[in-house]
Amino acid sequence: MAEVRKCARQVAARKRARTHAAEFRAREDRLEQLAADYFVAAGVLDDIDERAEQELQVVRDRAAMERTAKTSELDAVIQAMLSLGVSRKEVADRLGISVRDVKKGPTITLVGTPAHDDEQRVDEAQVGESHGGEHRSRAR
Repeated sequence: MAEVRKCARQVAARKRARTHAAEFRAREDRLEQLAADYFVAAGVLDDIDERAEQELQVVRDRAAMERTAKTSELDAVIQAMLSLGVSRKEVADRLGISVRDVKKGPTITLVGTPAHDDEQRVDEAQVGESHGGEHRSRAR
């Protein structure tokens, strides 16, 4: 009779062990599935970030092109003002910018403004010479 009890206890213990092992395997399977779901979601986040960065770069490139075009337009206006014989300082004062932002460059004529042979275009060096003499005489 002692053996029967021992066998019954062993059977019950094995049954409990199998139950615990099955619960453990189910828990491990669930944890493995959750970890896989996490890594899939993290991969999607990386894809979203990468796509957003690409879109931002497209916008930055487009803005840089537009900025370059407008900067060229601003420079053309400044050069047109300089071609009228105005000093860099006067151009800067009129536009509310610093003199260093008024770039020296070749003189141009405004589009749509007819160029006449008898018109004399004043080069910036000539403007500097003519104004330089006036400023020196005032300073003395």
